[in-house]
Amino acid sequence: MIRLPIGEYFDVFVNWLKATFSGLFDFISALLNFSIDVLENTLLLNELTGYASILFGLLLFLVAGLLGRRLGGRKLFLPFAIVAALIFGGMETWRTQNLAAKVTPEVASAMETDFSELRKSLAAEFPADFSAAQTLVNNIREAIPEEDEEARRDVARASRSIRTAREGEVDEIYDALSDTREAIAVDPVEEAVPQALQSRLDEAINRYRTFTAVDEADRLIDDLKRVEPGDDYDLRNQFINARSYERLVDVLGATEAYYGGAGNQQIADEAAGALQELRLLNPDRLQWLAPVFTIILLAIVAYLIASGGVAVFAVIGLLLVISINLWVPTMETLALVLSATLFALLVGIPLGILAARSDSADKAIRPVLDFMQTMPAFVYLIPAVIFFGLGKVPGAMATLIFSMPPAVRLTNLGIRQVPEEVVEAAQAFGATPRQMLLKAQLPIAMITILAGVNQTIMLALSMVVIGGMIGAGGLGEVVLSGITQLKLGLGFEGGVAVVILAIYLDRVTQALGAPKTKPKK
Repeated sequence: MIRLPIGEYFDVFVNWLKATFSGLFDFISALLNFSIDVLENTLLLNELTGYASILFGLLLFLVAGLLGRRLGGRKLFLPFAIVAALIFGGMETWRTQNLAAKVTPEVASAMETDFSELRKSLAAEFPADFSAAQTLVNNIREAIPEEDEEARRDVARASRSIRTAREGEVDEIYDALSDTREAIAVDPVEEAVPQALQSRLDEAINRYRTFTAVDEADRLIDDLKRVEPGDDYDLRNQFINARSYERLVDVLGATEAYYGGAGNQQIADEAAGALQELRLLNPDRLQWLAPVFTIILLAIVAYLIASGGVAVFAVIGLLLVISINLWVPTMETLALVLSATLFALLVGIPLGILAARSDSADKAIRPVLDFMQTMPAFVYLIPAVIFFGLGKVPGAMATLIFSMPPAVRLTNLGIRQVPEEVVEAAQAFGATPRQMLLKAQLPIAMITILAGVNQTIMLALSMVVIGGMIGAGGLGEVVLSGITQLKLGLGFEGGVAVVILAIYLDRVTQALGAPKTKPKK
């Protein structure tokens, strides 16, 4: 049998395209990346980019004005728009000024003192060695039935970690004790281990958890010591990021609770004081304001285009997204979908018009569309990665290509379905081909074209999730993490956020394409 090396030919062809049109691909990459960044920063109201607040304010000005017009006619357009702009401008100015606050030498000195005292007190509580922890873990291992091999193996591994830990490596001991608790927290192992040993294990976990605050405090103290009069230190980013902030807050809270219950009020008070000072460095303070404005904007858009019910769904659904801590990935996904859809429509609708006005073009384009729609979605990731590498741009490019066919097909269909009488009447009045298209065919075909827009957005959203495999980020990365790490809850939460976004976009774009009915007199 003759073997046709189609894959090899395709590989050669793709490499030739990459080498020949590298400048074009760089331009497309820059254009897509720019559009995604602008949309993402605007939706997230990123205070580090000055244009985000301006663009968001203009959008809010427009939709608030349209809301006023809907509620009370043209006379309310400007009042609603101006009031919304003033409220947003005032709140946004207050937010950015607070986020731009600086660490003064006085603040740094007070924080350094508090954390140094806490560190000294915790260091005094350090055990001379880790033998007690190892003895506890060994006793637990002996209590586990021999048939529970996996639990015994995990606990033995924890015991080795404690034995090989060096002096001062309390993080290793805390992790080993936590692994032990996780290993025995299943039936019937938990029932076999005496309750007294489990209580001692929980107490040891809490105790070593407080010791982990020492290393965290050391890093912060080193940064605070560098603050000098006249230096310009960004309070939000210079000292601590969101992850380390949450970890330190958690550890300080646990330290206050543990030593308060253990009767060592001095350490409990020092932990409480350090925690209070740490609040000044919260990298997420006032970040609630950006989602509030974005939800208001999206809800007004839903009300203006669709209905009050869709607006209520948008508010409830997006608040749920915030509650499961997926706001940023959701907005990243929305930005990628809108950007990919925009470029898909910019290419797809003109191709649909060309196919509708030329039978030869239609015959040439139709097989390509069939090929694009039947090709498995994952295959689009291969050339996207080859041409654009990893990240958001290849994800957007694959999404653009995958979602384009409905825009082409339904634009073609809508124009071809324009009644012949309309075309003849326009020709009789001497309409040029351009006038025929813009004033007769496109207005009549608009409902069908908007149905294509709806389908393009839905396909784009489905592809964005797949794009998480090549580093496109957003909800696709969340769902992929749930799959690869076998975290059912995380994957389900990511899926819920995708569904909320899909329903919102579907209802709004469906309403755009719905026939407008005049109210009965």
